Amino acid sequence: MLKYFLAGVGLTAALGTFAAPNTAVAQEKTICFVTFSLQIAYFQSSVAGGQSAADELGVELVVLDPQADAGRQVTQFEDCIARNVDAIVVDPIESSSLIGVLEEAGARNIPVATLDTKVDSPHVVTLIGVPQYEASFTFGQFVAGWIIGKLGGEAKIGIMLASSEVQLARRDGFIDALSSVPGAEVVATGDGRNILERSTAEAEDMLTANPEINVIYATGDPSLQGGLAAAEAQGRDIAFFGWDDIPEPFIKPLEDGRIVGFLKQKPAVGGEMAVRLLVDLLNGEEITSRFSYNPDVVTTYNLEQFR
Repeated sequence: MLKYFLAGVGLTAALGTFAAPNTAVAQEKTICFVTFSLQIAYFQSSVAGGQSAADELGVELVVLDPQADAGRQVTQFEDCIARNVDAIVVDPIESSSLIGVLEEAGARNIPVATLDTKVDSPHVVTLIGVPQYEASFTFGQFVAGWIIGKLGGEAKIGIMLASSEVQLARRDGFIDALSSVPGAEVVATGDGRNILERSTAEAEDMLTANPEINVIYATGDPSLQGGLAAAEAQGRDIAFFGWDDIPEPFIKPLEDGRIVGFLKQKPAVGGEMAVRLLVDLLNGEEITSRFSYNPDVVTTYNLEQFR
């Protein structure tokens, strides 16, 4: 387990292991990577991490993009099974929709790794990613402290999200943490469905309907970009807090303080570790059933180290 801990600062492998069903594995392996949506920088980084590991380990990586469509993701997962690949990485859009195809993968002895979202299936051999609710709760405490210090404990908050299981957990952890500040009220929520254009339109509608909003919490990149664009278009002075990665559109808002705090995940690490763990399993090694890491809080003051 130690080598996974050393793969990155602050990374930890949870207890629990899976052993390969057999140790006689062909030299050339193919792993299918069914992502969430390659229209989003976060998932591009995740796939890039997986590809880097595949190149290093000499395995073929087949990448499929369902473009945030749960039905299409199931179909692509079935395609992976039909290809008779050696293993599958999936970034679930809806965990419940994958139960049937996971049963199919299990019947074919195809091990599956999931990213970020827990799927209740014995055929998932490892889950890689951030503990979403817990990280959101901790970040929510950071936001609560800022609201108390900068706004006297009074805030009208808008939440921008995509209604995926991961982002709903990020919402719930945040809201639970804010319960310690009675004057911090969530007044509206917009669902951008992880699409930038829709996120911008949802944020514009939310801000128009709620002129009192002075804080926005966004649970993913498109939601945060959409909220920033809407606030700028309306000339609104709003403090932003958000999630995921730091693509170029977030650099200036972080520099000038419009984004007060940002939880930066390590999507490339997630994709990389999914491939590495599956290859280890195929080679007959035991692997951890849970590989976790904590995101970094980025602000104006420490931005340089994350560029």
